[in-house]
Amino acid sequence: MVVWHVIGKSEPLAFYKATVDLVKSTQMALFMSAFFFLAGVAVPSNIHGYLMTLGLLSFYHAVMYVQLPGFINAMPHRAATWGLSTSFIVGAVGFFAVGYAAFLPYAVLHAFIYYRGLRGAPTYYPNWVTVTGLLLLPLSANHLEAIFSFPLASVYSLLYRIDSSRARRKFTARNAAVLTALYATAFIGVKLGYLWAMLAPSLFLTLAAPPKVNDKYGAGSFFFRWAVALAPFGHHFAYMAFAVIMSVLCVPYFIGAILFRQIPTYGIELIATAALAYVSRILGALPVSALAVVALVIYTAVRTFREKYYPPTPPS
Repeated sequence: MVVWHVIGKSEPLAFYKATVDLVKSTQMALFMSAFFFLAGVAVPSNIHGYLMTLGLLSFYHAVMYVQLPGFINAMPHRAATWGLSTSFIVGAVGFFAVGYAAFLPYAVLHAFIYYRGLRGAPTYYPNWVTVTGLLLLPLSANHLEAIFSFPLASVYSLLYRIDSSRARRKFTARNAAVLTALYATAFIGVKLGYLWAMLAPSLFLTLAAPPKVNDKYGAGSFFFRWAVALAPFGHHFAYMAFAVIMSVLCVPYFIGAILFRQIPTYGIELIATAALAYVSRILGALPVSALAVVALVIYTAVRTFREKYYPPTPPS
């Protein structure tokens, strides 16, 4: 069975069809994410936490899977892509029966798709963190552990990639291995009740890939590393930190690509609204925080769909 179409070594039409399906699947995940976030701020507290966590899981599936060909130098086969999407939906529904263990098929298949990008080129090293987070997802016993699995691992791997490049540092197997080990150990620490444990991987990440705090992305990257370790003061200290990093990284740089649109040019409005959502939630001003989340979702959608559409072009 063909699992991947290797870049530069595959039949053009098959590669094109696999690419279109990959992007369509990430569009579906992105729309699901928007729905879960909007529903999450409007429903009672007994399901609010799961919907918001599901929004994060859907979002990071979209932004990581759309980049996966670059991460593994291959395009997943169409069957692998739709099998993964199906297993995600099954996991989302199955949660109500067996908890996050329902995501086991999704996590295993997703990790297997990463398999060819786990050794060889240095650019594969950050994948170790992502795959570890995927495999920890079905082991999550609550919503906090779930956001500390695949979503946090995705952010750590992206920050390691981006901030290493901005600092002109090479990816090394040693740094990737230490970051992965510290992250996995910290996850275990969180399961044991040491909610501050994410300080360890965040500290090492900052030493290995120091952020340049001279722009919106750099400030958001620096803030996020430490905010995720503030969970002992309340889970929302960590959860809402994702709004900040999403506003300076994933939303401005990846959403347009997923939707085949030109990338919008943003000012400070995204990070300012995300900061408002964070601070107001921490202070207990729930209506303000909810409105800020809704505003982020709607504003991003409007700005993105106003941009020029670039449809995929089949090979000649």
